[in-house]
Amino acid sequence: MIHKTQNSTVIILAGGFGTRLRAVVQDVPKPMAPINDRPFLEFQLLFLEESGVQNVVIATGYKADVIRDHFGHAFRSLKLRYSHENEPLGTGGGLIKAAGLVSPVEPLFVMNGDTFFPISLTNMLESHQVNKADITMAMMKIHERGRYSPFDIAPNGRLSIGSDGASVHKSAGIYLFSPGMVSDLQARRVERLSFEDDLTPLFLDADLQLFAYVADVPFIDIGVPDDYHRAGLVIDQYVIENPDVRKFQGVAK
Repeated sequence: MIHKTQNSTVIILAGGFGTRLRAVVQDVPKPMAPINDRPFLEFQLLFLEESGVQNVVIATGYKADVIRDHFGHAFRSLKLRYSHENEPLGTGGGLIKAAGLVSPVEPLFVMNGDTFFPISLTNMLESHQVNKADITMAMMKIHERGRYSPFDIAPNGRLSIGSDGASVHKSAGIYLFSPGMVSDLQARRVERLSFEDDLTPLFLDADLQLFAYVADVPFIDIGVPDDYHRAGLVIDQYVIENPDVRKFQGVAK
């Protein structure tokens, strides 16, 4: 069966406290941190709309009302739903809870709520289907030690945990799950888990078909102040290169 991006749902993991960013941004959840006078999450949603996505589930936790009050149940052409954590569940637990709102018929995209990596979701989906992958992870090559989980990529694109060397591939915060894996998520107990530290090792140990989709596009992680301060430059470049985004009121330069 050939799947299309517009039929896929995207879950945005937006429930974190943003503790490392508190010195710079206070009183709002991390995805609502202002970038060029607009919430960071708006640019993620604009990217998803540009990619042909129609349905988004936002997994919320800390100060969830700030996100819901700002966006409501629609943003431009996107239909928005919310999965709220009454207590912190981590990225893994938040994903499992939010997956309960998704139909296990189409592939599911998952995005971190604090990263921006404007890849072609269509190409990632095509790669996922060609590889008959259970999970595809968007990857980048980076030289920072210790900040991201490192991975090794086999010649055929299969993923395995790597050593934290000086030049390795790292997850860029976008994941794609097959319909079968959506069902797997829905069958799991909702509990506090980290996607990176708990679920990913479980998936690797289960010998699932995990593949990489490597892309060379600008990446930003607003989770720490240094990256947050340069996020506006990355967003500006994305807006310049995407005319339809520039039409969005208040974004045009």
